[in-house]
Amino acid sequence: MTEKARTTLFGILKLIPFAIITALDVLIWYDDYFAFVIAFALFWLTYPALILAFVFFFTSIRCRNKWELATVIWGAVDVLLIVVFFLTRPTVERCDPDIMAANYEKHHTEMEELREYLHEALEDSCEIKLFFEGEQMEQFYVGNYYGSDNYYKGEAQSRLDSMMAVAGLSQEEYASVEQRLESMHCNGVTYNQYTPDRINIRFRSDRWGDYQYNIDAYPITDKEKENVMKNNLFIPYNEYCMFVYDGSAGAFDSGGFSESEKRRFLRKHKPW
Repeated sequence: MTEKARTTLFGILKLIPFAIITALDVLIWYDDYFAFVIAFALFWLTYPALILAFVFFFTSIRCRNKWELATVIWGAVDVLLIVVFFLTRPTVERCDPDIMAANYEKHHTEMEELREYLHEALEDSCEIKLFFEGEQMEQFYVGNYYGSDNYYKGEAQSRLDSMMAVAGLSQEEYASVEQRLESMHCNGVTYNQYTPDRINIRFRSDRWGDYQYNIDAYPITDKEKENVMKNNLFIPYNEYCMFVYDGSAGAFDSGGFSESEKRRFLRKHKPW
C-alpha cells in the first residue's frame, strides 16, 4: 500500500468517531433523554468514540493534509452543535423539598379548592390528567366507563374540544383550571372521580421526573404513614400532603428522592 493510500485510509478511519458523535448530537436535538439512554446503553461504542475524537482532534490541529483539516472542521461542528443546544434549551427550574414546602404553605388552600372544583366540574366516573409546558398543552388524558384517550402536545391541542366534551369541562372551566394551576405556580393536575378526596398536582419537572403534591381531604392512616416513611418516592409534609418525586420510567428510574435528601428534610420538619 502506498503512503498516499495509507494516509487516505487512516484519514477516513479517524472520521468514524466524529460520525458517531454527530449521530448523538442529532439525537440530543431530537430528544436529549433518549440520546442519553442510547449513549449509556451503547457505552462500549460511544465512550471510545468520545475519547478517540478528542485525541484525533488535537493531534490534527496543525491541518497538515486534507484529512486532518476535515477532522478539525468536523470536530468543531460537533462541539458547536452541543454548545448551541445547551445555550438555547429551556431553563429547568431547580426543585427540592424545601422549595416544595414553601410553595405549599402559600397555596395549600387553593390546591384544596382545585380538588373541590374538579369534583363539581367533571363528569361522574371520570379521570383526567392535564399537564402544561409553559403556555402550551403537554398532555391531556381522559378516562371513563367507556375507555380512555391520551394525547400529547400538538395532537392534544388539536383534540382539546372533543376531550373537554368527554370530561364534561366547558371552555370556562378548562380556562379556570389552567389559571388556578398558574396562580399556584404549578403546571399539571391529575384527578379521579373514583377517589374524589385525593388530588395530585404537578409542581415542577426536570429531565428525569416530576415533583408533585399528593393531597388528601382526610388524614392518612397509621399504615399509610409507615409505608410513606419507607418509600423514597414520598416525603410527608403533614397528614394530608405528601411530596412526590416520580422519576422517569425505565432503566434510569430515579427511585424518588434520595435517602439523604429525605432524611435531611425530615430532621428539620416533623410531619406529625
